[in-house]
Amino acid sequence: MDTTKSPASIFLRLTVLGLIAVLLACGGCGGGDGRQTEDGRTIVRFWQFWTDPKVKDVIIKAVEEFETENPEYKVEITDLTWDDGHQKIVAAFAGNEAPDLLELGSDWIAEFAAPGALTDLSSEYARLQPEYIGWPPSIYRGSCWALPWYLSTRVLYQNDVIAEVVGLRPNRPPATWGELKLWSRFANRHEPQFYGYGINAAERHRLYKAFLPYLWSNEGDILEPDSILGDQCSLVMPEAIEALEFFVDLKQFGIVEKQAVLDNMFMSGELLYHLSGDWLYRRIDEADIADFRYSVHMLPQPSVDRGASVSFAGGEYLAIPRAAREPLGAIKLARHLLKPKHVFNLCIATGCATPVHIETGNNPYFYEHDVRRVFMQQMLHAQSPPVHPDWVDIEKELEWGIEQALYEKLDPPSAMAETCDRINDIITKK
Repeated sequence: MDTTKSPASIFLRLTVLGLIAVLLACGGCGGGDGRQTEDGRTIVRFWQFWTDPKVKDVIIKAVEEFETENPEYKVEITDLTWDDGHQKIVAAFAGNEAPDLLELGSDWIAEFAAPGALTDLSSEYARLQPEYIGWPPSIYRGSCWALPWYLSTRVLYQNDVIAEVVGLRPNRPPATWGELKLWSRFANRHEPQFYGYGINAAERHRLYKAFLPYLWSNEGDILEPDSILGDQCSLVMPEAIEALEFFVDLKQFGIVEKQAVLDNMFMSGELLYHLSGDWLYRRIDEADIADFRYSVHMLPQPSVDRGASVSFAGGEYLAIPRAAREPLGAIKLARHLLKPKHVFNLCIATGCATPVHIETGNNPYFYEHDVRRVFMQQMLHAQSPPVHPDWVDIEKELEWGIEQALYEKLDPPSAMAETCDRINDIITKK
């Protein structure tokens, strides 16, 4: 990713007025197709992924407020699912049927920005950057292609009841990998036996998110720039192999299961440590389980004097397809959805503990709550996957390599070596 251009230079290159000109041009190229309601309002098509009734209701209310404040527009909301949403988006772009405003996962942005399918929103970045966080995934080749809407990370959940039973101090979570392994072993060898740590099973789009925090905390990475060849896989480096060896080694003191199963096991008091997101604390609060005590903590680092506590950062972003027929309505709707009150309401509905709006994060709702406060601290030390147009394919190969080591089909060095070969083939095929 080219990060040599500062926000100031981006602003000079494309001002807010410049954006409006671009959007007008795109609207003209899209060719007004008469998409209006019977009462003459212009239709703005919005594709989004929130289908939970509580969350969908918040979005509908925000959209209704937008329509009241902008009576010339009528918003049509189309729901997507994570099972097939990506394919539908690809098909829409291919068939010139892209919506006006589109929610994208953080690791899809470069995929659609690279071929020129998205509108450059660099001027919006220059305007909003001081007040919002979560920008790195939206910056590709020096320009901004989407606006952060929802952010999430993962923290270490600890069952405080189990910690006491096995002789640990609940207020003293593991600070290093060594402590995490040792204390997981305490739980695993205790009578009655508990599982020390939950390892994510081979589950698409989830396994890599469980491993990357250990890779990054150990100062490793997936890709490194090469002056001659371009990006190249760096998973053969010692830091990556050591991280995978540790990740796999945790299995002997835990259990390998899918994310949902691990969440349930943690809530049922079977699991001491579990890496999970803010959706879990929301479930725990709603369940109101008797005699259940837990806490959340920053991820442990490799050792006291080496590495860091780095977690996974993901999120949902608002993008405007370049072929949008109503780009002006789309940017107005995006700005409306990003108003602080709507960001706050979205967090309330989803359980989000890491709002994109900085000032919203200063609300007592976040910093006076023990769990949400840790999530916000961890987000400051969280990282996103490489901003690469082939990330969807790279992710698949990364998960393949982790699986090979996790299920003992290959040792970690061999698994990382073969994974790098496969990733480099993807990168160099173009």
